[in-house]
Amino acid sequence: MRKRIHQGHAVPDFVDRFGIAIAHFSLRIRETKNIRHRGAKGAERETDIRHFLKELLPSRYEVVIGEAVDLFGNKSPQMDVIIFDRDKNFPFYAGDYFVIPAEALLVSIEVKSKLNAAEAEKCIKSATDLKDLRPGKQKIVRNVGTETNKFRYFHVVFAYDTDLGETDWATKEADRLTNGSSTAIDFVYVLDRGLINLKDRKVMPEDNETGQALVALHFAINNFLDRENGRRDPAPYFSYATDLNRFWKKT
Repeated sequence: MRKRIHQGHAVPDFVDRFGIAIAHFSLRIRETKNIRHRGAKGAERETDIRHFLKELLPSRYEVVIGEAVDLFGNKSPQMDVIIFDRDKNFPFYAGDYFVIPAEALLVSIEVKSKLNAAEAEKCIKSATDLKDLRPGKQKIVRNVGTETNKFRYFHVVFAYDTDLGETDWATKEADRLTNGSSTAIDFVYVLDRGLINLKDRKVMPEDNETGQALVALHFAINNFLDRENGRRDPAPYFSYATDLNRFWKKT
């Protein structure tokens, strides 16, 4: 007789899979605390996040460091994590650093060791510049609705620490990461604090035993990938290549 799973209860296999991944991730976080060189520590932490996501996302998704470029030649800032469907699209350049067409980009993450006012301003600028890209020669939209041939990006700030005290932390963090009106950043996760949905101004506090906010972040990313990727065509590589025609010469 099959054991019935009650609504609202987590499936054990699911919990085990996330539990193992979170345990590995937590171990790596403790290990990077002993790295003194700021650049080395940052690189290690960015790699850890990519590995964490890659372990849990479907295998079709590439999780790498890189940037996106649109048909006008505009480039995004360098992102610590970019996610695209490698079964549907391929990079212009792949190595330790990837360059992909703007139409291929789905999710991006900027990693910060510690959020403060200056870093928050940098995050806003990077996210704004990213969403100024014109995939398909169109502006990024917030909500698709019934429209077709529109593009959305999901952008996250992942911070290992914040200079804000715990009292009213989420409200203060949301205020400085939106700067009154900017909504270019979708979610922010701060280790040991929680996950903030900046659009809806909601917070999920972290539980270090269950990693509930980290799990919620994964679901937000995975759900976006599933919805957005399902409605996207492959990137228009031929359009990117048309400039090559000027190099042809008659023999």
